[in-house]
Amino acid sequence: MTKHQQILTFIEDLAIGSKVSVRFIAKELDVSEGTAYRAIKEAEGKGFVRSIPKVGTIRIEGLKERQIEDLTLREVSQIAEGVVVCGFTHLDRSPNKFVIAAMELNTMARYLEAGALCIVGNRRDAQIFALNNNSSLLITGGLEPDEEVVELARKHELVIIQSPYDTFAVTSMINRALYDRLIQKELILVEDIMVEDVSFLTIDATVDDWRKLSQNTDHSRFPVVDKDMTLVGIVSAVDVAGADVKTPIKDVMNANPFLVGRDDPVTHISRIMVWEGWEIAVVADQGKLIGIISLQDVIEAYQQVQKQPQFGETVDNLVLSGFRFVDDAEHLTIEGEITNAMSDDYGSASCGVIVTVMNMAGYISLRKKYRLNAITENFTLYQLQPIAVGTEIVVTAKLLLVAKKHCNIEVEVMANNDLVAKGLMTARIGDKKLVSDTAH
Repeated sequence: MTKHQQILTFIEDLAIGSKVSVRFIAKELDVSEGTAYRAIKEAEGKGFVRSIPKVGTIRIEGLKERQIEDLTLREVSQIAEGVVVCGFTHLDRSPNKFVIAAMELNTMARYLEAGALCIVGNRRDAQIFALNNNSSLLITGGLEPDEEVVELARKHELVIIQSPYDTFAVTSMINRALYDRLIQKELILVEDIMVEDVSFLTIDATVDDWRKLSQNTDHSRFPVVDKDMTLVGIVSAVDVAGADVKTPIKDVMNANPFLVGRDDPVTHISRIMVWEGWEIAVVADQGKLIGIISLQDVIEAYQQVQKQPQFGETVDNLVLSGFRFVDDAEHLTIEGEITNAMSDDYGSASCGVIVTVMNMAGYISLRKKYRLNAITENFTLYQLQPIAVGTEIVVTAKLLLVAKKHCNIEVEVMANNDLVAKGLMTARIGDKKLVSDTAH
């Protein structure tokens, strides 16, 4: 359970009439005021609390929280632009299952259950069968149920909704509504998983100080800060290996650690850490050390997020999931197969997919060689030949120019030793040292 979810549970358990404030939540649960504020606003949206002028935010008695993907029959009727034929007093029920009556009755019996909503056309037998199984009806095609069907629904205290759209259109509309609900679920942020009690070294420390701290904490990587807690680097066992115990930490530390901000999404951070081999990410706020996260923390949070349908993968993740690094001492090179999901209507690799792969190759090359973040400003595709599904491609990014504020990267795509795509990526370089919002 994330901190955000813990706050929501805490608020829901408060006594009715209790005052709820950002400062109160932050103090009680030891979270930042930003996290507390977001949770309180969501609790207000869920009906747990209400902001009353001159009084404040109060815990109120609301409806029992339901799953975000649950739709009430009233909402289904609105989504399908339907007319409620009967069962007006039961519209606040949420169907526990949607069943499309596109099968024989004996097969339908395996899927129908009390509380389901049966989406059906002009099949009167299916309508009656569903009602006798205590399932409400969503009748498609603008068809009106006969009086016997309506009376049976009233007898069982069930709802009948009549929609002007066909079955396919209605199911598509409901699916879209469910998806829209799902994408409102909370996105896990770095702040929700970071460790705030961080062991660190100061800029005037020595390798001997690192050894003592490592023995006391059983850790080997530590942020390095100055007297104002401004982050200046990170030091690990690899950095101090072979160094004299009196060697200043500033002489062996990595002055360009991987920095993230408290509001960065974990899904994006996980991809960067896995692709680029970062074991530790330092969390900074306006240059000040505020926390640290490990690769293990990020992977565990990412796995939790993957269980949520809307955050299983980003478009970039899906496109790059089948690619792997190629051993190339001179340039950044990745290879992978063009899959069916990457194709256009003609069975060739989609232009958008190819540009995405080329752009990400350029981005990764800049990160791996110079530890720089960049935001793509322009991508010019000079050449693109049709690439059939199933073709193995090799993508190579060549750093042509890396200046203080911008860079030029040439990207080539080869297939069967032939050049099939070539482009030039122009990007604006972010702050080399303190970047809290990494480029997408």
